[in-house]
Amino acid sequence: MITNRQGGGVTQRIGYIDAMRGFTMFLVVLGHVVALCWQLGPDTPSLHHYFTQVRMPMFFFISGFVLYKAGVMWNWQQIVSFFKKKIPVQLISPFIFFVLFLHVSHVSLYDGVMDKTKAGYWFTLVLLEYYVFYATVRFAVRGCWASWILAALGVLMYCFCWPTMTVHNQTADNFLALISAHQWRFFLFFVLGTFTKQYFDKVQQWLDSKWLLPVCIAIYFGVNVFSDVLPVKIVLFKGLLALTGLVILFSFFRQKQALFSQQTRLGRTMQYVGRRTLDIYLIHFFLLPRYLSEFTLFKDYPMPIIEFAVSSLIAIIIIAACLLISNIIRLSPTLARFLFGAK
Repeated sequence: MITNRQGGGVTQRIGYIDAMRGFTMFLVVLGHVVALCWQLGPDTPSLHHYFTQVRMPMFFFISGFVLYKAGVMWNWQQIVSFFKKKIPVQLISPFIFFVLFLHVSHVSLYDGVMDKTKAGYWFTLVLLEYYVFYATVRFAVRGCWASWILAALGVLMYCFCWPTMTVHNQTADNFLALISAHQWRFFLFFVLGTFTKQYFDKVQQWLDSKWLLPVCIAIYFGVNVFSDVLPVKIVLFKGLLALTGLVILFSFFRQKQALFSQQTRLGRTMQYVGRRTLDIYLIHFFLLPRYLSEFTLFKDYPMPIIEFAVSSLIAIIIIAACLLISNIIRLSPTLARFLFGAK
């Protein structure tokens, strides 16, 4: 474990959580290579589609896990202090990169802002909104009722907040697009992350049981294998795949935490990537080789293993380039604070 100071107290960083966040960042870049560079749709065979089922749920799960701190009281003082730190990181810094990316992409600011995905820069905005939801509930309600309300809110958002969500009113729909409300469906996994950290000892007992992991593996691969006869596009099945996939990945990194520790080269690398996810996220859109869409080999002749290997190599190169650019920017404390919210 790595200890660091935050908010005047000492908190512990769990090494394999940082490594898992680094792996999830790799999946994000990999997904953008497949979808935005090769432009492979859901009908083209690709191993990427399996990772898509759990990629964003895992990212928000980790965000919730890291957020929860035992003994924190969400009073006015805590809320003001928390958002004073988070707004520059989650909103101001990403907006700078967002505007610059729109400029080089020849997209108007209005079109970019009204785009549901914000040209890809939706994540930090939505995570800030999750912080608002979480802090509001924790401030307004005390005790176990707050947990029940958060869980219910997460389930409701997962059921209704999808890209197809509409209220059939242009003004309202434009507002929902403005705040990327269709991405609120991942709030359920953010809440699960906070619960996992809150009841970590109990969760670890479940993970150590002989039945949980085998059942999750059987469900995850069973649903995928029989996806042609099962309604996998239904919200219930998507949630089942996300939850079981999350358990599988979390169990793997926890059981193999020695491999992902600071004592191994792989562990140090993945933990470093995990601690630089914001930098990579903000920079990598500029480095995606969009011209790859002209090469239709993987569309015309699907080769999932080869395509995955090539896409992974491209993603690793992009991440390495992002880290290089990040380190150059961070040579200036002023630029680091201005662009990444670094102290």
